Amino acid sequence: MKKQFLILFLMGVAACNRAAPLHDDIYGFAADPADAVPVEAVVSEPEHYAGRKVAVAGTVHEVCQMDGCWLMLRSMDTDRGLRVHAELDEGGAYKFTVPGDISGRYAIVFGTISVPDEGAEAHYQEDAPGQIPILSMSAAGVRISPEETS
Repeated sequence: MKKQFLILFLMGVAACNRAAPLHDDIYGFAADPADAVPVEAVVSEPEHYAGRKVAVAGTVHEVCQMDGCWLMLRSMDTDRGLRVHAELDEGGAYKFTVPGDISGRYAIVFGTISVPDEGAEAHYQEDAPGQIPILSMSAAGVRISPEETS
C-alpha cells in the first residue's frame, strides 16, 4: 500500500512540475500552420506562386538587424529562399516587425508572393548583401516557433 501511494505521489509531483507548453510568437496576422506550403515548393515553382496569397513554412536564416522589417526564409538544406518583408500601412510604416534574434527558428509567413525587382531589392541588399532571392513576399503576418529547427 505504501509503495502504491509513493508511486502515485511521485507521478503527481512529476505532472505538476512539467514545464508549460511553449507557444508561437505571432506578429501581424496569424496564419494557420495546417495551410502552410514548404518554402522548397514555393521557390521551385515561382511562376505558380507569384501574385498569390499563401502561407509558407521554413527556417529563418537572416533577419534585418536594423528594424526587423524583413527576414529570409529557407529550408535547412538549400540556399534558395524567399525574402519576406512586413507589409506597409497607408502612411508607409511597417505594420509589424520581428526580433533580430530569430535566425534558426521555424516560421510560417503569410502574404502575397512576388518576383523582386532590383530597385525594391536594393534596400535589403544594403543590410545583408547576397544572392537576390527568386521570390519575395509582402507579409501580413509571421508565426515563429519558440524553438530552433535542428
